[in-house]
Amino acid sequence: MQSSLSLLLLAFSRAHGLRVAAVPMFGAGRAATAVPPRAAAAQALEPSALEPVGLRGVRTAAAPPRAAIVQAQEQPGLPGLSKLYGAAGLASAAAWSTCSLIALSTHPVASINAACGLRHNVLTIAQALALPLPLAWAVTSALRSAASVGWGRLRSATYRRLNLGLAAASAWMAAAAYWQPAFAYGYDMFPLPLKLGATAVHGCTAVLCLGAWVRSVEPTSSGHYLPRIVRGLAGSVACLAPKAASDDPDAAAGRDGRNEYALTTLLFAWFAVLPVVSPFPLATVPAILGKRMSRAYSGWTWLAATVCYVLKDAAERGRISASTFITLRRGLAAGTAAHLAVVGLKLAGVDGGGLLLPGRGLWQFYANAMAVPFAAGVSVAMHGLACFVACTPVQEADK
Repeated sequence: MQSSLSLLLLAFSRAHGLRVAAVPMFGAGRAATAVPPRAAAAQALEPSALEPVGLRGVRTAAAPPRAAIVQAQEQPGLPGLSKLYGAAGLASAAAWSTCSLIALSTHPVASINAACGLRHNVLTIAQALALPLPLAWAVTSALRSAASVGWGRLRSATYRRLNLGLAAASAWMAAAAYWQPAFAYGYDMFPLPLKLGATAVHGCTAVLCLGAWVRSVEPTSSGHYLPRIVRGLAGSVACLAPKAASDDPDAAAGRDGRNEYALTTLLFAWFAVLPVVSPFPLATVPAILGKRMSRAYSGWTWLAATVCYVLKDAAERGRISASTFITLRRGLAAGTAAHLAVVGLKLAGVDGGGLLLPGRGLWQFYANAMAVPFAAGVSVAMHGLACFVACTPVQEADK
């Protein structure tokens, strides 16, 4: 009797779409009991019931809410910061160009100034602008493009390194503009308005880049950022050797530029420090700007080392053909090619004689560089190698 009632109740419940549960009846056996519709609806809203059911009744993982997906995909750009990067690049280039024009258009020693002439001054000013202007354009363009995407892009290691590199270079040039005698062998050639203006421009650029870097990273557990900079710099030195390097020019790791970028990073970093710790005439290399601007130029040499390290890392990750690194390669190639072109004119003897044209101008006007032929030769080779690797990117077929 109980069995018949149970079967009848079970059939009735299934016919009306009710869930059933087994409960004891009359203290013996178990029968199917109908679950009220409200309780069935509550059970249907349980998390386990909300999981989608795939084919053949196999449960699959629940998809994330659509709002979470949209929020993850939407990363608002930073048009204000992007414009600030562009303005900082133009202002820094203008400040450096003006300082170079004032410091190098005449020599403070009257006898040397009378012997130099206009052609020598033009070549020296061109030497001061050859690498810095294309490099400033490339770095600020890369940062401006990243800022237009948003903080998610600026938080990547590439742009953190570029921010720190440009901040360090700008801080150095701000100090060189304000305390020119300490950087220029005692010469003080900048009028006060230019000194204050150049210091303000380079200082604001340094603050902008450093502020963006702080916003894009997390401090250490102690709440400070300096330990992060120290550890990052030490880690970069430790990772300077190219990963999975190859001496086979036909291998992918031997032709993607990582070896050349690693070597140029080391050389540019060394030549950024050399003028600071060395006396003249060695301090004039690699800028070849004499005693007035060679040490201030170390900021640009350091920025070139940063760019080479970023390109080395991109080559190791197979990202050397991305738009950011194309921009950096173009700036490095243009700057080093222009630097070599001016050096070639000086060596040929356009400035009063040299290796090809008659005269003693090369040894008279560039006595400091000619007094250290080994360092000067390594500097020329460094710029040549950087120009070569920046102009020979990996082709799509080689990847």
